[in-house]
Amino acid sequence: MADKTKTRSPQDLPSLSRRELVARLTEAEETLRAVRSGEVDAIVVKGQGGEKVFTLQGADHTYRVFVERMNEGAAVLSSDHTVLHCNGRFARFLGRGLQSVIGSSMLDLVWPEDHPELDALLRRAAQRRCRGEIRLQSRKGAPLPVHLSLNPLRLDSARAVCLIASDLSEMKRAERALRASGEQFRNLAAHLLSVREEERARISREVHDELGQSLTAVKMDLAWLAGRLARGNGQMLKRIRSTVQLADSIIQSIRRISTELRPAVLDLGLAAAVEWQVQEFQARSGVPCKVRLLIREVVTSNASTAMFRIFQETLTNVARHAKATRVEVVLQKQPDRLVLLIHDNGRGFDQADPALSNSLGLLGMRERAAILGGQVNISSAAGKGTTVTAWIPLPSREESGAIPAEIPKIPA
Repeated sequence: MADKTKTRSPQDLPSLSRRELVARLTEAEETLRAVRSGEVDAIVVKGQGGEKVFTLQGADHTYRVFVERMNEGAAVLSSDHTVLHCNGRFARFLGRGLQSVIGSSMLDLVWPEDHPELDALLRRAAQRRCRGEIRLQSRKGAPLPVHLSLNPLRLDSARAVCLIASDLSEMKRAERALRASGEQFRNLAAHLLSVREEERARISREVHDELGQSLTAVKMDLAWLAGRLARGNGQMLKRIRSTVQLADSIIQSIRRISTELRPAVLDLGLAAAVEWQVQEFQARSGVPCKVRLLIREVVTSNASTAMFRIFQETLTNVARHAKATRVEVVLQKQPDRLVLLIHDNGRGFDQADPALSNSLGLLGMRERAAILGGQVNISSAAGKGTTVTAWIPLPSREESGAIPAEIPKIPA
């Protein structure tokens, strides 16, 4: 319980010393702090009629103590957005004292760029509870991001708004660190993919050139030996012919392996590579493909390589799972990006299937595009086929063509 002596009248104040005034002000501030924090339950005031006791312990005492000691900022705003009350945490968010915050307009406490967002939140809060994020204008320097939870409130007959503010600065720092880490990981993944493609191209050339040339030389030597054997040496000639056939078979395998590592036609541009891959797919699967190439020049870049790999994986999935009887392909080069659409009339699938989130093929497709700033979208439904749409930005406008910017539609 706090003991308060009678305050002198204004005409007595000139007779007070500066030290007495400071002492009385300090006492008043301490009393106010004790009341706000719930450390006292009553105040005794001495007057001419004797001592009077003002009890603070009421139905709202527990809630007042709770609000003052909570870790979130709390404030009550009038209908004109004036701060009627706030707890110490809210004032500390702003780097100010309670007395300087109470009576201020909420707009003066918020970062100027966030005023439209605050206006919208307060308009909604006058009718219903709502939430949002803004930045408080702290005197500590940098703006303080907070999450606001607002509720309409009625004080006697007046309308007001109650708000709770939660500090988001730690979460924002964690988000920035996570984005930086993700960016580093993506840069590393892009570098590894680039190195992988270069290594595949190098191995493909060496396998094709060195092994292929060596086997061709073996065939020539075998033909030279066969030409110098006597006709009566049939057993030896038969063995030579068998070895030549084996060499031919190995040469075919070398060409296949070299092509699978990196098709040489990819060096002629993405359009040529897509045409070649479609022919290979039709030959293996027997599924007819309709191709539209809305591209007028050779495009060779990391974007075209990534798009070709996405195209390969899509056709592999069609052959393995779709049971389609028709596939349609559209490749388009817009001024700033490559766009590829593949539609099949197969059995489709349920996109809500959790097994799809673990599909390494789909993850690989999306990651290849994302590394270069692009995206892969998959649309499908059971019995209605599947459409894959991929786009990847081009590294510069040097490869721009006069192709319309609209993405062509593929019929379902």
